[in-house]
Amino acid sequence: MTGPTLPPDGPTELVEADSGELVERLSSGTATILLIWLIGVGAGSALLAAWLLAVVLFDEKFGLDELFSGFGFYVALYGAIGPTVLWLTGRAQEHGAAWFVWTAERIGLLMAGMTVVFGALVFLMLGYEIGSGALAIGVAIVGITAVMAIGWGVATWLADRWIAAARQVHEEG
Repeated sequence: MTGPTLPPDGPTELVEADSGELVERLSSGTATILLIWLIGVGAGSALLAAWLLAVVLFDEKFGLDELFSGFGFYVALYGAIGPTVLWLTGRAQEHGAAWFVWTAERIGLLMAGMTVVFGALVFLMLGYEIGSGALAIGVAIVGITAVMAIGWGVATWLADRWIAAARQVHEEG
């Protein structure tokens, strides 16, 4: 394997693909930090959104028992999808903050729409009627997601810029 080399302590590394071509990818340390950042932002914002939804619509404050239960785990897992998919969509393409926020909004609203539709289908399949409160819940989910997605976009853009700046420093050095 011959070709360009990268510093061993840089944010990226060169690896040989199956075809024998050298491919640049994130180093394991950078990838770990990135995943912790994206999952933390997504999971944290989703748990905050669930807590806000419960307070605003049901006048109930979730405690740590609810947020760190099976329900909380799945909410956090679902929330972590948004920033992670956003990163995979726009990484290393030198997009601006506005692009990341706009794309985060579209991903978030798709996820919110899926949640509302899935929730409605579950209620219908269980034999319940959808009442007037369902509209308020749907609007709240979409609204909270729209606000939350701004944070996803900014956090993902910051991660992308941090990696780009680290690459530039190592290329110049």
